[in-house]
Amino acid sequence: MTIHINEVLPLLETISRQQKDISARLAKLIEIFRHEPEPVEPTLRSMLKPLREGMDDMREALVKPNSSS
Repeated sequence: MTIHINEVLPLLETISRQQKDISARLAKLIEIFRHEPEPVEPTLRSMLKPLREGMDDMREALVKPNSSS
């Protein structure tokens, strides 16, 4: 099986952008934790809420086709 760079390059660019986004969010978390040594659970909950909601939406979308069988 031959893989051409033109097929892989867009995927690598996407991964690179995602990695930059993840790094920026981690840097933000590190900064928050440095300034807030108190409980960080509320901050984490608010930052993770979109991720949790997105995962719930994906789970629901995956379950719906199976439930109609």
